[in-house]
Amino acid sequence: MKKLFLLLLLAIASVSATIAQEVQITKDGVDYTNGTYNCWFDITDYTGNLPYSLSGFEVKNIGPSSKTLRMTRTEISVVDSTENYFCWESCYSPQTNISLGNVILNSNQSFLNMYLDYKPKGHYGITTIRYRIENIADTTDGASILVHFSATPTSVKDLTPVAKLNSLFPNPAKNSITVNYTLNPSQSNLEIRNVLGQIQKNVMLTAGSKSVNLNVDDMPSGIYFITLKSNGNVIDTQRLIVN
Repeated sequence: MKKLFLLLLLAIASVSATIAQEVQITKDGVDYTNGTYNCWFDITDYTGNLPYSLSGFEVKNIGPSSKTLRMTRTEISVVDSTENYFCWESCYSPQTNISLGNVILNSNQSFLNMYLDYKPKGHYGITTIRYRIENIADTTDGASILVHFSATPTSVKDLTPVAKLNSLFPNPAKNSITVNYTLNPSQSNLEIRNVLGQIQKNVMLTAGSKSVNLNVDDMPSGIYFITLKSNGNVIDTQRLIVN
């Protein structure tokens, strides 16, 4: 049984190495690589053709060699009669889904001029769009961020976010991980369990869209499960590999 478990770990590590991601997306010090960003705004502040502009992202090449990166957009669900576009080296029309201009980043170099614009044009609702930054020489090497643009008649402080785990980084992890989450006001916590269901760590959380850093260097190498719980109920679970 132990040999089978070790073989499973080696297989997972092999796959992880094959699809290793060397692009990172952060904002305000929080890692959103392959995660979700929720933004709410009062629709009365963005009338007519005035766009809500989401900025402050840092795209970083964390690989050992230079990369030529492009940006793509995939509309998951869009409120009727609204518009959206993005800026990546240049700003593009709402009809453009793949950037024409590319950005070259050397190892550990960052790019800051990434803007995501949304025009609600007086229409309430949530538009969901996935943006991806990818290496044009190897499109499996990249990172994405799923953005929910929520146009409402109220301010963000009056809204109730959907509780969920947004992302874990890095994964696999060695010393520590950053867990991004969204929570309603409630008694909530994160549990890390091993494959036998035994609790290894239990951390209390505060409400909002936040992140928490967890030390894992005291945990044996293996597969674990991180569970977000609210008032004792399981909200979301993701797999974590510690090596």
